[in-house]
Amino acid sequence: MVTKAQTALEEIRKHICVNGLDGEIVLYETELAIAYGMSRTPIRQILQRLAYERLVYTKSGVGTVVTPLTEKERGRDLRTFEGLVAAVLLHDLPSLSVLQRSDVLALGAFADAFGSVEGDMLYAFFARLHPMLTALIEDPILSDAFSASFWRSVRWALRDHGLAPTQTAARFAGFVDSLVKDQVKDASDLFNRCRSLFPA
Repeated sequence: MVTKAQTALEEIRKHICVNGLDGEIVLYETELAIAYGMSRTPIRQILQRLAYERLVYTKSGVGTVVTPLTEKERGRDLRTFEGLVAAVLLHDLPSLSVLQRSDVLALGAFADAFGSVEGDMLYAFFARLHPMLTALIEDPILSDAFSASFWRSVRWALRDHGLAPTQTAARFAGFVDSLVKDQVKDASDLFNRCRSLFPA
């Protein structure tokens, strides 16, 4: 069962990834607590999680602010993701179950929808892909680090989509198309293909 806190985390993360691309956006604990019908304590925990993902940070005298995307950080963020994929591939990964293979093939439905200038559909794709990938990483520390890096990289992908929607849409449509046409053999194959998701 999905908790209110999980729902709030996912919605706030989506707002940051889709809308928090330019300008200083401040997230106020009290406003978030009212909006999601919960106390400030779980909201604070959500913001701490988003800070771990480097989507927000605490700015002295202001509060919790959405982390700006600067070109200086881009290379580091995307190289970190590449390094974590490499670390995942050093482990013995489980075989893909029939259900997991079906989930991968179901991503094919997104391929035709990426032409939209809106980032919502692209975000929905990543929100479906994320649990598929993290479920395959048995080491909880590595899984958590991979997850955090994944969402930071998603912000860059959505920024790219906003700046050059046609090229970005074609890249992700090609990725999804390859999953469907050249069926994924196993978990290692899936992670190897994910190297192309966020090129540095």
